[in-house]
Amino acid sequence: MQSSIQQITRNLPEFVSSPAISLLGQECYTTVIYNVDLSSERCLRIVISKALGLGIVVFGSIMKVPQILNILRSRSARGISLSMYSLEVVAYTISLAYAVRSRLPFSTYGENLSLTFQNMIITLLVIAYSPARKGQAIDPASRKSAILVAALVMLSGSVALSSPTVIPPTLLTLLQALTIPISLASKVPQMLELHRDKARGQLSSIVVFAQLLGTIARVFTTMTETDDKLLLYGFSLATVFNAIIAVQVVMYWNGDKDGIATSKKGLEKEWNLAADRPISINTHGTSKRAGQGRKVD
Repeated sequence: MQSSIQQITRNLPEFVSSPAISLLGQECYTTVIYNVDLSSERCLRIVISKALGLGIVVFGSIMKVPQILNILRSRSARGISLSMYSLEVVAYTISLAYAVRSRLPFSTYGENLSLTFQNMIITLLVIAYSPARKGQAIDPASRKSAILVAALVMLSGSVALSSPTVIPPTLLTLLQALTIPISLASKVPQMLELHRDKARGQLSSIVVFAQLLGTIARVFTTMTETDDKLLLYGFSLATVFNAIIAVQVVMYWNGDKDGIATSKKGLEKEWNLAADRPISINTHGTSKRAGQGRKVD
């Protein structure tokens, strides 16, 4: 079996082998890929970590697209917490700047780039499609000023974080440490929203479970490829909070249907009461109110 696989792995084209060597290193590439030797635990962990990292990077580029499509299709952001996505934008932008400026391996943070942009888009959509009050009509055109201000704030913050002159390395490290409580705090409004509504609303279950799997995988890749404790603690705690939201989504899976059914029952009850109520017909014309009207001779 091993010899059969080796006939393939030892004859890989250069456009496949060269990037693999750059990614895994010559030693681990030769051991695990070229010789198909799985006895080296260190190299095996590196191969798994790199594969997971690349998978997360690729999947992360489209991970929140279902949420964006949900909002656009329904023209509603019901059940989605603006506070959660606003805080996520802050945390993701800081973490992205920290990883890039710290020159960490791309496979350990690559998805942050696309996820940051996706979170920014979702934040703007939530601003556009959330009613100011419950039951109020949604009018995205009336939110142009708020959308523009939010976009400018996110853009200026990104530029500032990318500049060592504006944000020195020591301050960026402090901000990265603060992303842990910020990221965790961003989950709380969504938990409360789910608990209050007892329904998912327009919250995408695909995104919720994808985020949970992503943070679990990131715990492994961070432990394997870096010694950065800040990132490890951040991903570990985020996994716990993402798991809580995932459990809530499962608990309230049929919440929207139950809400519709309750509304229908309420309407049916009102209709039945109206149907049973006797209808009185005034055969003597319009009655007069006490003390009002003129006497008709």
